[in-house]
Amino acid sequence: MHNKNQQSVIFSCSHISKKFELIEVLKDISFTISKNEKVGLVGSNGSGKSTLLKIIANLLEKDSGTISYSKKIKIKYLPQIHTEEEKLSGGEIAKKILLPIISSDADLFILDEPTNNLDIDGLNMIENFITKSNKAFLIVSHDRMFLDKIVTKIIEIDLKTKSSSIYDGNYSDYIKQREEKILLQWKEYKEKIEKTDKINGNIELKSDWLKNIESKKKGKKAKDDDSINVHWKGADGKAARRLKVMKNKLERFEKDAEDIKKPMQGLPLKVSFDNEHGSIKVFDLKDIEKKIGKRKIGPINLRIQYGDKIHIIGKNGTGKTTLLKILVGELQTDSGIIEKGENIKVGYISQERWLTRPNKTVIEEFLETTKISETEARKILHRFRITTEDVNKHLSLISPGEYSRLIIAELLATKPNCIILDEPTNHLDLEVTEELENGLKDYKGTLIIVSHDRYFLEKQKINRVFDLNINSIRL
Repeated sequence: MHNKNQQSVIFSCSHISKKFELIEVLKDISFTISKNEKVGLVGSNGSGKSTLLKIIANLLEKDSGTISYSKKIKIKYLPQIHTEEEKLSGGEIAKKILLPIISSDADLFILDEPTNNLDIDGLNMIENFITKSNKAFLIVSHDRMFLDKIVTKIIEIDLKTKSSSIYDGNYSDYIKQREEKILLQWKEYKEKIEKTDKINGNIELKSDWLKNIESKKKGKKAKDDDSINVHWKGADGKAARRLKVMKNKLERFEKDAEDIKKPMQGLPLKVSFDNEHGSIKVFDLKDIEKKIGKRKIGPINLRIQYGDKIHIIGKNGTGKTTLLKILVGELQTDSGIIEKGENIKVGYISQERWLTRPNKTVIEEFLETTKISETEARKILHRFRITTEDVNKHLSLISPGEYSRLIIAELLATKPNCIILDEPTNHLDLEVTEELENGLKDYKGTLIIVSHDRYFLEKQKINRVFDLNINSIRL
């Protein structure tokens, strides 16, 4: 079986590294791709996924490491395909993506975000083709359900270590294995610390005994050496010898455990959204209309009640984001009436929120948004792994992952009983996406979502779908 697998490998890389000037992008990337294998490449924003794809496709030079290709292998690299989405349907975009694949005799296809701008029909078309294909694929995609259906192996690039890890199975398998791996690393680390503390404690105790022995020894005259030696062989002597053995044991243990450092990945963060119950009525929209350039949305009639989980859908340009901005009061309607229930506290994350950073420090932004005390603010930020040092940094200086956690921390701290999200997983790091999904899963308040992320939506308990194409609820 091993030989068969070795023969089927068409690509392998070992210890690949890459720097751009002084910035290290990739440090230690190693994996293989076999004939017919479908592989997903994942990692946080900025982890070097696109850089690695270009290196594999011979469009970019590596700094070190080795790459091996099987004889006569042909590689086809398809970067993100930009389309005028208003002029093409999702199915037409899918055909445009598939055409160079179908017409190529390549053995390995490298696809960078192939599902962008696709509708359900387009997604099904690409998923079916790749699944049935006898060619190998290396795919970067933020569409986690797409990866769930397509791939049988996941390569993860860690943003901190710049190295790769390999997980067998699809995306869901990877998430489970990754969490188990992180929990095991922390368990081993804690056990090492506890063992070291225990040995140190025993050494301190027996050191006191040894000091007593040595003081007795010094108090005796030389002529009493024989009696001292007799005493040394007694109980105190055994304690002294045990102490020496224990010191040697600790030295060996600490030497063996030098490589067991504090895990790079933090323990999975358990996000729980707390809220006070508002009125049963959250929003009541009656004949709402709004012009968007030459287009008009409405008339919309929609009643939203406490605890509803609503997914707002519609083709591009139908006004999904506009509707959300009307609900939160950022836009005024042209006609119609919108009523908001009593004691409704809205938490809103817009698409633009991920892309713009105010000219403030982390703590300034957090305090202004949440209106809570600085002591409580620092506690919450610490929970989200934003350190004491980080809270005083300017927002422009923190990483995308830290900025993502800040936004989710703000949402949690404001305790909204109605959460409105516009494409929440766009520009969001994988780890924070998981935290948000798990927190919202048990959220008791009202949830209003615009999202194309099928994996995210499946995690939520959606009970109503409002279709802007027909301006009505679709169950």
